[in-house]
Amino acid sequence: MKLAGWMVVVAVATGMVVTARGGCLTRKAPDEKLASRFEAICDIARENSDTPVAGVRALGGYLGTHLDDMTGELGGTIAMIEKIPDDREHDLRARKAKERMFAPLRACQRDLDQFFDAVEADPTATAIVNRAFERLGRTLDIILSSNGLRDVHDLRGLPARLEQLVR
Repeated sequence: MKLAGWMVVVAVATGMVVTARGGCLTRKAPDEKLASRFEAICDIARENSDTPVAGVRALGGYLGTHLDDMTGELGGTIAMIEKIPDDREHDLRARKAKERMFAPLRACQRDLDQFFDAVEADPTATAIVNRAFERLGRTLDIILSSNGLRDVHDLRGLPARLEQLVR
């Protein structure tokens, strides 16, 4: 076989490998990805109803690792929907995204309730959660305070406020 023939074989084989490993033919929509993140949260709750401290730590670790992915997937979902020019199709896709994203949480509601009950009954787990929420509250307050984005009431003020945040 000549060099050109081998190049074609290599190009086709490479394309098949890329496709099989998550290339464009198997890429999930961002709302599907977010739904899988919620499934993982359900798994953590389900596996830790008897070990609330370990569960809270596992959940915190998961969110610490994947919160940026999750917020990106939510933003990606919104951007994808907003690109749909037809209002009817736009609204249908938004409803589909909402159903798809939150279906895992509805499906595991009992597991979540059992886990949350266990966390509330365990003083150590409750203290970990309270500390995490207090820190998160401070973070959001600092970022979104009057020196942040909280005072922006129109789009005209957004660029100046963002510039102030990065100084």
